[in-house]
Amino acid sequence: MAKAHSRIYPRRSVRLEADYTVGDQSSHCIANSLSGGGLFLTQVGGLEPGHQLSVRFRPARNLPVIKARASVRYKRDQGTAVEFTEITSEDRHVLLRFIHRKNGDRGKQRHSPLVTQIQTDQCLSMAFSSDLSLCGMFLETKDPPPVGSPLMVRFNLDDKDGVVTTPARVAYHVEKTGMGVLFSELSPAHRAAIEEYVEIHQDLFAVGSPARRFDS
Repeated sequence: MAKAHSRIYPRRSVRLEADYTVGDQSSHCIANSLSGGGLFLTQVGGLEPGHQLSVRFRPARNLPVIKARASVRYKRDQGTAVEFTEITSEDRHVLLRFIHRKNGDRGKQRHSPLVTQIQTDQCLSMAFSSDLSLCGMFLETKDPPPVGSPLMVRFNLDDKDGVVTTPARVAYHVEKTGMGVLFSELSPAHRAAIEEYVEIHQDLFAVGSPARRFDS
């Protein structure tokens, strides 16, 4: 979470209330960014990189309360980024389904989809990607290989950039939606092309509704 392009999981801008506990001290705050790997907290005090804490929040009214252990990764003037260190697989899947469903509802703000060729030891297939970073991409497929499987992915960014071909591995699944993959070896030229593409096509997230209480 130290840099935007190093995130393994997709993220979404939110505005929700959360509680965090350090030792025997509990506090209240607002989270304005959520991913499968952590939160960006505002209105917090006394947290420094390396601090361990527990967090508790509800992503949406119809979803369960999420409880996780976390570690402070970095601080900014705007707030503090924490990374989940202990979270159940069920809770992480809840977050990923929520983020991908909401990201898919962004309409005109959605990433330009990329048609991606996926090659594994078992087969060759095609998938759409609607989320790309220097770290990896999310591929929409109903039949993903197991987590940890090696892949070879191939896709066009723009006509002028040619074809990006790189080894990757399956990092996580989102049930009935697809899989997140991490790039293993990006060439300098492909890295520069992806960085430029993401910079041009990155989404502009808007924080809309008032903060949502996790107990409401």
